[in-house]
Amino acid sequence: SSYRREYQLKHIRNDLNYKLIRGNVDTRIKKLNEGLYDAIILAKAGIDSLNLKSQITQEFSIEEIIPSAGQGVIAVQCRNDDKDIKEILKKINDQETSICCVAERELLKTLEGDCNTAIGAISTIKQNLITLNVELFSKDGKKRYFIKDSKDLSSAKELGNEVGKLLKKKSKGSYK
Repeated sequence: SSYRREYQLKHIRNDLNYKLIRGNVDTRIKKLNEGLYDAIILAKAGIDSLNLKSQITQEFSIEEIIPSAGQGVIAVQCRNDDKDIKEILKKINDQETSICCVAERELLKTLEGDCNTAIGAISTIKQNLITLNVELFSKDGKKRYFIKDSKDLSSAKELGNEVGKLLKKKSKGSYK
């Protein structure tokens, strides 16, 4: 049910027909087994958690299918003035994940992206560098814009902003 994923797949295999599918994992697998679809794409984390690994026939790398920004991140929030809870949350916060989220969220903010924007973004950290891989598609999915850029860890927010501005310029707003 993701335009981003559909457009990414069309970029890999444009000779296939694609249909959006809705429902929980069981419903989707039932539709597959009833012959309504020849194949379905599901998140591996969900398949793993339901012990359905034997159903997987192909896995895509994050280079082939760039996930949506913040994919897999667990966020916890609290009242801004609750210092005790903030101290507890600092202890469970993963600093690298937090830095990656800053870059990816700033990218979305700069692009003014929403749940209908066909964009994939993933940040990775190696040594003291954060790298942001971003793939943006035009509203109709026919045009693909890709940027990969890196900066010092302390510049994660700036990286997201700069990549967002570059994508805006390259795409001329065709993603809205």
